[in-house]
Parts: sequence; structure tokens; C-alpha cells
Amino acid sequence: MSEYIHEIVLQDYIVENILHLNLFVQCDGFSRLKLIEAAPNNTGTFWDLSGKLENGDWIPIEVEWTTNNFILHKHDKNSDFNKFKNENGILLVLRKTKELPKIQQISIFDSLSESQFKKEFEAWFKKKSSEYVDRTLKTYMVGQYKRELPRIILYPLSQYAYKNYFPNNSFYRKNDTGPYLIGFKPAAYQKNVFISDLQPNDIILFIAANGTRCKHDEFIRKIKSGELNIDRLTGYRVKHKIFDKCVSNSGIDMEYWPDEIKSKEMIYQYICPIEEKPFFTKTNISFPFINAYTKSTWEAFRGCIQYGEYHEISPLDFTTFISSL
Repeated sequence: MSEYIHEIVLQDYIVENILHLNLFVQCDGFSRLKLIEAAPNNTGTFWDLSGKLENGDWIPIEVEWTTNNFILHKHDKNSDFNKFKNENGILLVLRKTKELPKIQQISIFDSLSESQFKKEFEAWFKKKSSEYVDRTLKTYMVGQYKRELPRIILYPLSQYAYKNYFPNNSFYRKNDTGPYLIGFKPAAYQKNVFISDLQPNDIILFIAANGTRCKHDEFIRKIKSGELNIDRLTGYRVKHKIFDKCVSNSGIDMEYWPDEIKSKEMIYQYICPIEEKPFFTKTNISFPFINAYTKSTWEAFRGCIQYGEYHEISPLDFTTFISSL
């Protein structure tokens, strides 16, 4: 059973249903006291929970699916094992599979039948499943996880974008005092997951080139023959995670870039600070042909240059590209 459902799920079930489980603990060799509350143990000791008895005392509770797991996990060899016993600690299992000397062991099946527990546990688990999915996947979702590999974002410099970012051949700052920022419209932010995941040390590669549209084969032919010119290729490192200008206390003007100021409305809701200086820049160069590139990599560049689309390329493809210039 534990192969598919982790023991921590059973711990959660016990915490939330301790009263209903109707569990009694033998105390001082005479009295039997009911467990009325349970909470996760955050003391750094090996046991999973702390349980409150009806007389107000708290005791250690180690939770396992079966007795054998207690030995398998070597809790009996732990440096806190004597403390566990001295504080009247109990082993709470679903199924007893062996006796353990000097350890009080309680089975959930002592108070609930197998069929009753299965029915109630299944109903409880179904209600909790969405929460478990969220908790499990949270650290792997965009904006939540840590990574060492940078994302490389191709940022198309259309005629309008060029005026926004390089109006005088240097990177734009409002009133020459504002921060160094790049911006994205809501549609682009929502469509491209890699944009919403921008983090420090990611790379923004601005590209301005001949955007005359053509099919893939013609695009490759032009590159091979040296006919595709790159007007500007500038790389900046991201300084801060991307954020929503509308909900942040950033102090960034709602109308920051020239086209926003001209239209008197916010256009780029999602903004991302970048470093003050580019780590490289090239102008008026031929687009290099790289034999190792796959069709999808070439299509990323073509989509950026000819259709004004944001694309992502791999760090290896980026390194190969820069070294070929």
C-alpha cells in the first residue's frame, strides 16, 4: 500500500480524524486514556506526531503502515529512542505484523474494521487529492522551482520595439533615471510559459533582422548564402524575476515606454528588470549557418525574426550561436 500512497498521507489522516479513530493509550500500566488531538512533530526527533491525551499530556507518536516498517526504518537504533520510550511514545500502525518489546503498539484496526476504514479513508483521500496534487507539484511549477540552467529568450526587435528599447542606439530608460526594464503584453505572458518563468541570470537576446517572410527552406538558403543580415544582436542578463506592474509596489510608471507614453495607456503589464550593461552586442553582421541546429531551433529564429514571436532556445544552441559570430 505504501508503494503508492506515502506514509505522510496516513499521518495527515490521523491528525484530521484522531477523535473518530477512538484510540486509547495505556498509561502507568493502569489507566487507559483516549487520544483527543494530534499534530505534526517539529522538534527534530524521529517520531512523526505529537498526541494529546484526554488528561492534557502530550506523547510521541510514530506512524507506520505496518510494524515491520518501524524496524526497517531503524527507529529502534535512533539516538532519541530512549526519549521516545520514556515519554510513553506509541507506535500507531494500520496493521500489526509483529510484537515489539517495551513499545506500546496500537493498530487502527483495533477500533475500525477493515471495510469501515477503507470506505472512510477513500472518501477522505478523494477530498484531499487536489490538495496533494498542488502540494506535490508546487515546487516544480513555473516561478516556484530553482534551476541552474538559464533560459535563453529570443526577443524580436520590430520597428516599434526598436524605438522603445534602442531609440538613440543605447538602452532606453525613462527620463534617463528609470530602471532598465523589458516588458511583455498580457497575451505574450500568458501564451509563453518561459516568459512567466523568467528568473535572475536568464538571458534576453534582442534580435533585429530582415523580417521579410519566407518559407523554411528559403530562410535556410538565405543564411547559407550570407543574405540574411542581423541589424542588431544584443544580450542582457535578467536581474530579477518577472512581475505584474499592476499589482506590485515597484513604483514603475504605468506609462513607461515611448509607445505607452504616446498612447497614454499601459501596454506592457509584465515587466522584468535586466542588468544595466549588455554582456555582448553586435550590429550589421551576417546570420551564421550552424549545421548542428535542428529544424525546431531554426524555426525559433525564423519565428522571432519574421513573425515577431518570442521563442526559447537551449543554452547549448545559444553558446554555439554566439561562438559562430
